[in-house]
Amino acid sequence: MDHTQRHGEHARSTHTVESGDTADYIASAGTGADGLVRIELDGDGRLWDVVLDPQVTELTVDELRTALFDAITEAQAGMETEHRTAYEDAVADVNTAAERRFAEIATALHDLSRRAAGR
Repeated sequence: MDHTQRHGEHARSTHTVESGDTADYIASAGTGADGLVRIELDGDGRLWDVVLDPQVTELTVDELRTALFDAITEAQAGMETEHRTAYEDAVADVNTAAERRFAEIATALHDLSRRAAGR
């Protein structure tokens, strides 16, 4: 189900995904043709909006095509960086937790070893 919201001079949709959650924010954006074209992606990397400045009509078809590709590529690159950073943060958190747990186990084994040696 799509719901339309007004933002500025154009409408944006709030997309309901299969899980029932809505992706209602812009996670990444890219521009082309010196800002005449703007592509916005939601948190799931799906197209959120295409914003075209009225002056875009002055572009040739090839210039518009290039502007769209530039904007899409820039927006996708922003998503990759965001997801890569989130992934790296998650891996770092897991590594920290594992190191902490291994330290606890090593301490427990050392204590058990000392107790066994003292008998």
